[in-house]
Amino acid sequence: MLPSPLRGLIFNVGLGFTAALLLMLAVIGLGVTQMAQLNAELERVVSVNNVKTRLASQMRDALRDRAVIMHNIVVSIDPWEKDALFLRFQRYGEQYAKDRGQLAAMLATPEEKRLMAELDAITFANQPVMFAVVEAALDENNYGALTQLQREAIPLQNRLVEALDNMTNLQRKANEVALGKTFDAYQATRTLMLVLGIFATLLATLVAVLVSRRMLTQTRQLETERQKYRTLFETNSDAVVILDDHGFTDCNPATLSMFGIDSVADFVNTPIPRLGTPMQANGVSASDHARQTIATARSTGHAVMDWQGRRADGTTFFAEIALHAMQLEGRPVIQAIMRDVSERRAAEAAKEAAREAALQMARAKSEFVANVSHEIRTPMHGILGMSSLLLKTPLDGRQREYVSTLKSSAESLLKIINDILDFSKIEAGKLAIEAVAFSPVALMQGVVALFQARALEKNLQLTLALHESPPPALLGDPTRIRQILLNLVDNAIKFTDRDHVELSGSFETLGDEVACRFSVTDSGIGMSAETQAGLFQAFSQADSSTTRRYGGTGLGLAISSQLAALMGGELTVESAPGRGSRFTLSVRLPTTDLPLAELPAPSSVELQGRILVVEDHPVNQKVLAHQLRAMGLQYTLAASGREALERLGSADFDLVLMDWQMPEMDGLEATRRIRQLPGRAGRTPVVALTANASVGFREACLAAGANDYLSKPYTEAALVALLMQWLPAPASATAEVKGSLLDRAALDARYPGNPELVGELERLFIATTKTSLATLKQAIAARNQAACRKEAHALKGAAASVMAVAVQDAAARIEACVQNADFGGAAAELAVLEALVAAYALTPAL
Repeated sequence: MLPSPLRGLIFNVGLGFTAALLLMLAVIGLGVTQMAQLNAELERVVSVNNVKTRLASQMRDALRDRAVIMHNIVVSIDPWEKDALFLRFQRYGEQYAKDRGQLAAMLATPEEKRLMAELDAITFANQPVMFAVVEAALDENNYGALTQLQREAIPLQNRLVEALDNMTNLQRKANEVALGKTFDAYQATRTLMLVLGIFATLLATLVAVLVSRRMLTQTRQLETERQKYRTLFETNSDAVVILDDHGFTDCNPATLSMFGIDSVADFVNTPIPRLGTPMQANGVSASDHARQTIATARSTGHAVMDWQGRRADGTTFFAEIALHAMQLEGRPVIQAIMRDVSERRAAEAAKEAAREAALQMARAKSEFVANVSHEIRTPMHGILGMSSLLLKTPLDGRQREYVSTLKSSAESLLKIINDILDFSKIEAGKLAIEAVAFSPVALMQGVVALFQARALEKNLQLTLALHESPPPALLGDPTRIRQILLNLVDNAIKFTDRDHVELSGSFETLGDEVACRFSVTDSGIGMSAETQAGLFQAFSQADSSTTRRYGGTGLGLAISSQLAALMGGELTVESAPGRGSRFTLSVRLPTTDLPLAELPAPSSVELQGRILVVEDHPVNQKVLAHQLRAMGLQYTLAASGREALERLGSADFDLVLMDWQMPEMDGLEATRRIRQLPGRAGRTPVVALTANASVGFREACLAAGANDYLSKPYTEAALVALLMQWLPAPASATAEVKGSLLDRAALDARYPGNPELVGELERLFIATTKTSLATLKQAIAARNQAACRKEAHALKGAAASVMAVAVQDAAARIEACVQNADFGGAAAELAVLEALVAAYALTPAL
C-alpha cells in the first residue's frame, strides 16, 4: 500500500489529471462539435450557393443567347432562317424558365427573395416586349422591330442581366462569408488547443502523452477542414488567385486553365506583366494597371478591373477581375477572382456590328430611294405632260375618258413616289419645316373643296365644322398641315361607304400661341385596338386585304405622324370596329401679323422671247415643244450640252431650259461652260430642269451658274410662272386679239339685218364673262372643285352661243383641269383667258 502522501499525490495528480482530462475533453468536445457544425453549415452553404450561382449563370447565358437570336431574327431577311431562329428563341426561354424555377425553390434569405422578385418584375415587363420584337420581325417589319429592340428590349435585357449579376454576386458574398466563418473558427480552435496544451502541461507531465494524442487527433481534424477549404478553392469555376506583398502565393486549377499554364509553381513564378498584354485597353501598361488596382484593394478592401489577358501560347482574352483584401493564416493577402468575358465582349461587338450594319442599310436605302425616285420622275414628267397636252386637243367622249384615266393614274403614281421620297427625307432627317403666315380657315376650306366631288360620287356628306372665332393668321407650315389633312380626308372617304365625313377645327388661344386641333371624323369601317397600335408605323395597313381593296403604300399615316412630330405636335386616333374613326392633328402655332401666303394673282401679261431647250429625252423634247408653241414662244432644241454651246455661239436666246443629266456633257458642265462664254451668250439666264428632288440639289445647280431650278414632273402652271419671271413681257398684245374673241361675221349671218342685237349680245357676253372669270378665280384659289366645274361649264356654253371659239376652248381646258384636280393647270389656263378678255375689252368696238 502506498503511503498516504503518495496516495494523496497520486490522488491529487489523478484528480488534477482527471480534472484536466475532463476539462480538455469538455473543451475539445465543444470545439469538435462547433467545428462539425460549422463544417456542415459551410459545406451546405457553399454547395447550395454553388448551385444557385450555376443556375443564375445559366439564366444569364440563356438571356444572352436569346438576345443574340432575337437580334438575328430582326436583321435576317430569310423567312426560313427566321423560323429556325424563333424555335431556338423559344427553347432558350424554356431553359430560362426551368432554371428560374429551380433557383426560386432554393432561395431562403430576404435579400435573395427581393432580388428574385425584382428579376420576376423585369422578366414580366420584358417578355411581351421581346415577343413583340420577334413578332414584328417575323411579320417583315424589320424597321419597327429594330426600333423596339433598341428602345425597349435591349434596356430591359440589360436590366435582367444586371439583376442576375446581383444574384451571382450575392452567392459569391455568401461563399466569402462562409469561408470567413470557417477561417475564424479555425483560428479560435487552434488558440484553444494551444491554451489547453499549456494548461495540461502545468497540471501534469503524465498527461503529455494523452494531450499529444489529443492534439494529434485535433490536428488531423484541422487538416481535414483545411482540405475541405482547399477543395472549395480548387473546384471553383472562376479563377481564384492568392497574392501577398511579394507576388502570387497560390492559384486554383481554373486559373491554370484560363492562362494555359501547366502547374501552380509555374504560375506563382510568372510575373504579373507576362499574364497580360503589354498595353491594356485603358492605355496603361500591364504592370501599372495591376499595381494601381492592387493598391486600391488594399486601401479600400476591394477593387474591380478589366484585364486584357495573355495565355502561354500568346493568344489573348478579356477578363473581369474582382480583388478582395483578407487575412489568411494571420497575414494580409489579396484574393483575386477572375472571369473570362471574351464571349460576352464578342457578343457585344457583334451587337454593335449589327447596329452599324443596320445604319448602313438605312443609308443605302435612302440613297436607293432617291435614285429610284429620280429615274421614275423623268418618264413620269413625259407621261403627265403629254396627257395634259392631249386633253387640250379635240377628243370624243371615250378618248377623253381614256386620257383622263391615264393622267389620273400617273398622278396617283406620282403621289406614291412623293410619299416614298417624303418618308426617305424624314427618315434621313432632311425634311425642313417652314414658318409662313397662313389662314387656317382658308386651308381647311381648300381641303374640303378638293374632295367634295369625290365625296358626292360615293354619296357621302363632306362637311366643315369651324370654331366660332378662328384666328385670322397663324405662323407655321401650311403645306405640311394641308398634306396631313388631305391624307386624313382621303383615307376617311376611302374607308367610308355611307353617312358622312367631317373636317373640324378648334383653336384655343394660349398667350401668343394657339393650340390647334384639326379633326377628321368618319362613319366608316373603324379599327380594332390591335390595328391602332401599329397604325402609324411605316408600310403598315389594317391587314393584307386593305392594300388589295383600297390601294396605297401604307406610308401616308406614318408620314403624317412624323410630320406632326416635326412641327412639335402629334397625330392621334380614336376608333372602334364598325363605329368609324376620328384622327386628330394637335399642334401649337404662334399668331402673326405677317401677310398671308396666297396663290399669286394671274397675270395678264403675254409671253415673248426665244428659248433654247437642252433636253436629250425625245418625249420631254416633244412635251416642251408643244407647251412653248402653245404659249406663242420661239424655241430651238439641243440634244446635249455640247450642242447647246454651239447654238449659243451662233444665235441669241432669251432663256436656256437645261436638262441636268445628259450624255456627252451634262447640264452641270454645260452651264459652267456657258458662264465662260463672252458677251450676251455668257449672261443668258439658265434654268435647270431635273428629276432630282433631293435636298441640296437646288443649291448645287445655282452654284454651277444656273439662275433657277424646276423639278420634274412640273405642272404647266409652274412652267408658265417660271417663264413669266425670266422672259421679257411684250409692250402690248392687244392689236391682234380683237377678231379672235367673237366671230362677228358668223353672228351677223345668224342675225341678218340686226346689228343692234349682235352688239348687245357682245356687250352682255363681255360683262358676264368678266363675272365668270372672277368667280372662277375665287373657286380655284379655294380649290372648290364643284364650283369650278359648274362655272367653267356655264362659260363654255355661253361662249358657244356667241361663236367665241377661243373662250369656249379655254373654258373647256379649265373644266378638264378641274375635273382632274389640277388646280395649278386651271390657274394657268385662267390667266391666259383673263389676258385674252382684258385685251379685247381695252380695244374699241368696231
